[in-house]
Amino acid sequence: MGAGLLGRVLKGRYKLVDERGNGSMATVFVGRDLETNRIHAVKVLSRAAAADTELVERFQREFDLLTRLSGPHVVSPVDFGDDRGSLFIVMSYVDGHTLKHAVQSGGPFSPKRAADVVRQAASAIATAADQGIVHRDIKPQNLLLSADGVIKLTDFGLARSHESRDITVTGFFVGTPFYVAPEQVENSRGADVRCDLYSLSCVYFELLTGRVPYNGEHAWDVVMQHLNAPVPSARELRPDLAPAYDAFFARALAKTPEERFQTPTEYSAAVAALPTGGTGTQGVADGAPAALVANEPAGTGVGVAAPGLASDMAGAGGSGGSGAGGVVRMPIMAVEVVVGRSDPQRGFHPDVDLLPLDNQQTVSRRHARIVRHVDRYFIEDLNAFNRTRVNGLPLVPHQEHELHDGDALRLGNVELRFELGPR
Repeated sequence: MGAGLLGRVLKGRYKLVDERGNGSMATVFVGRDLETNRIHAVKVLSRAAAADTELVERFQREFDLLTRLSGPHVVSPVDFGDDRGSLFIVMSYVDGHTLKHAVQSGGPFSPKRAADVVRQAASAIATAADQGIVHRDIKPQNLLLSADGVIKLTDFGLARSHESRDITVTGFFVGTPFYVAPEQVENSRGADVRCDLYSLSCVYFELLTGRVPYNGEHAWDVVMQHLNAPVPSARELRPDLAPAYDAFFARALAKTPEERFQTPTEYSAAVAALPTGGTGTQGVADGAPAALVANEPAGTGVGVAAPGLASDMAGAGGSGGSGAGGVVRMPIMAVEVVVGRSDPQRGFHPDVDLLPLDNQQTVSRRHARIVRHVDRYFIEDLNAFNRTRVNGLPLVPHQEHELHDGDALRLGNVELRFELGPR
């Protein structure tokens, strides 16, 4: 739909350099601001939709609503315009993917990670509700997960403000069948924040189990289940979850809004109270350590010690004293650690000291930083003299790069392997 727009410059300023996704109404592009050289997301209304006055009004209203919202978990508006009949909205760019992509590509989240994501999304709903805005289309496709684990709510095309007049929407209800609240089916104009929280609960269920609460061959089959079917058990799909999860969903997915959580604050508190000891298939298990692993240079017979870290010598070197070399394992037990080379004369000791493995001192004192966001690990080059490389590719300084199990790292002349979980 948007292929013909690639390379086009809108308003003499925003160059469309890549297509990120499209729907029946609009296509979202990556756009470069030629004046500031910044990257933005640019949503362009389709030609067919632009011929419908009501859809145009809805598109314009989406931008107007965004201008009223200011919060860490809502995309920020940048510009709105009409370039030779192409209506567009420029928004802040999120370097990441949708939650839908994350679940489809990686499987269910760990309980801890799912709770973090959902509480961020509830904060976005609260930001909108504080301005009298109901999103009415909360779904994992509209929740963007950045590379550093931050959730951003987007696509306010179906949102409704208490101050805005009603706009007719084609179809029998407003929303998406898999995530729509029962009362939203019956009267979308009367939707309030409890509808958004119901939809978010459907997302939460999917994050934990990999499946939506209600499914069917046809949209109406799914809608009827929202209206009439019992609330499903998350524990039947995922036995490692505590019984408290079924109790939570029994309330969060209740058929009538009066039986549910009434505010995002109440909702978030209930999520925070859930136990998160279970493990998911995506990311690292809750509480499981990560480690940097290196071959010890032959003949050194030394381990690597650092505050809060431990060394585990194994392999040919046994305990590390045979001189034949071994394996140095450096567990990462803190949320953030600096990897580098100690300098005793200056009194500098990084969290992970590679000096014993760096005979030629090719590692900078502060070479890289490893940080944990919930249950995902990222590495950042600290503008080291000899660049940090992951799987052979040099990192851009001061930009976090996600680490995956088995990644090969090179800091100076020191080669390491990143491992997740106990070995």
